[in-house]
Amino acid sequence: MYELVLRNGLIVDGTGSESFIGDIALDGELIVEIGQITERGRTEIDTTGLVICPGFIDSHTHSDLALLHHPESLPKISQGVTTEILGNCGFSVAPIFKNDGVQTYKSYSAPVLGFPDVSWDWESYSEYLDKVAQAKPAVNFASLIGHGTIRSAIMGFENRKPTSQELNHMKAILEQAMKQGALGLSTGLVYAPGAYSDEDEIIELARVIAKYNGVYATHLRNQADGLVESVKEAIKIGKETGVSVHISHHKTVGKQNFGLVNETLTLLDQLMKDGVWTSSDMYPYLAGNTTLAALLPSWLLEGGVKEMLVRLSNPMLKQKAAEDIESGIPGWENRMKAIGYENVILNAFRTNENKKYQGMRLTEIAHLRGEPVLECAFHLLLEEGGEIGVILMNSTEEDLIAVLQHSRSVVGSDGIYSGDTAHPRLYGTFPRIVKRYVHESKIYSLEEGIHRMTGLTAQIFRLDQIGFLKPGLRADVVVFDPATIEDCATYEHPQSFAKGIQYVIVGGKEVLKDGKVTGIRNGKALFRKQV
Repeated sequence: MYELVLRNGLIVDGTGSESFIGDIALDGELIVEIGQITERGRTEIDTTGLVICPGFIDSHTHSDLALLHHPESLPKISQGVTTEILGNCGFSVAPIFKNDGVQTYKSYSAPVLGFPDVSWDWESYSEYLDKVAQAKPAVNFASLIGHGTIRSAIMGFENRKPTSQELNHMKAILEQAMKQGALGLSTGLVYAPGAYSDEDEIIELARVIAKYNGVYATHLRNQADGLVESVKEAIKIGKETGVSVHISHHKTVGKQNFGLVNETLTLLDQLMKDGVWTSSDMYPYLAGNTTLAALLPSWLLEGGVKEMLVRLSNPMLKQKAAEDIESGIPGWENRMKAIGYENVILNAFRTNENKKYQGMRLTEIAHLRGEPVLECAFHLLLEEGGEIGVILMNSTEEDLIAVLQHSRSVVGSDGIYSGDTAHPRLYGTFPRIVKRYVHESKIYSLEEGIHRMTGLTAQIFRLDQIGFLKPGLRADVVVFDPATIEDCATYEHPQSFAKGIQYVIVGGKEVLKDGKVTGIRNGKALFRKQV
């Protein structure tokens, strides 16, 4: 007798192959049989009219601390996510050293990673995984290693090339993490301290992960006017090292750059023809979510957030920063200027005094305060200790669809935990793909849409125990109603749970049953397939 049998559902197995009506049996943590199953189950669920598919894999998350602070993972399990890929955009929380560098890094990354009260009481990657496992999260987890994390541990926020000794130290830290099962290296080349690195530094680090069949996932140096050149930089890293190249949230920023993704996707196709695997992820929204400090000229952040605040207190340096934003700096991604100040929405503040501005455009806040717009931004950063989250209205539907339709693009929420003003993608990404892009615009068949959220993601990140409905694989399963599935989160009400997700099963255990949370938390650490 099997432990659990789901009967008469539309089985979409994650491969992209044609769906079929059938049963699926689970026993322990594994899928054991698929098809027309005669053996009974201790528990049986009639899924007639429902879709049975692999648990969704969120390819791009910033839940590194959320899994410790909110291990129930409600924003994710409520939309069918059973696995989260952590450590994106150069931000991971391991490996670290307990020195001044990590304190500076914690302060800078707080608007992205959230939960400043969580104690970083680990050093190695494996120690971090153990800490999360002790918290018993509801979802599985695996992580990339953030370039910004290891650079700040060795060099702080210094704007210079590493010495050979420092570079070797970074390589050794990265190699240890790869041996412990990390997925690869992520960079955030628009963020300090990653912005201070050059191609040579990244190539040397990429050589390390290439030895272990790891993935190089990059938040590009410039997604605005320098998008094409930034993709070419990633391609050069792939060519030089043979490492697989994954473009994080592949998009355009600013009207003048709309349409450029057609060129960059073609560049990725060419690299594939040259024998280097390439892929991308994207969220199904036109707005991004990051920190206000990340929109400033990178020289302001040399030395870290404290030094940035000192510089913003200096009238001459503050004026220089304003002039750089207005005029631009060659090679720098000037996102505020590219999208317009009116498209910068401030959504997360630290102090109660400024929370009255949450959800307002920068231009609106400046008008209310009677300040020039950049002066207002600088003053707010000083008042908030540098920790402000922003939503950026920066892309176009045509480019979004071009990326989503590309043959090697997968889905990632890029969700940031910022409370009642979070971006709706934290709660709505995966149901939105099904409702908007499978059912409505029909850019995907149901089978292809599921493949982009499950099997293809598992293949990209070398996770060989999840992503497909196949006997012997981990029993991570989602059951949803195709007629009612819907993302309900909006910019006005971002914490609204999705509709239509009936069951979410992680490792054979029901963490969501009849659309309700059970309280069971059965997530586990996942590791890159060894070569």
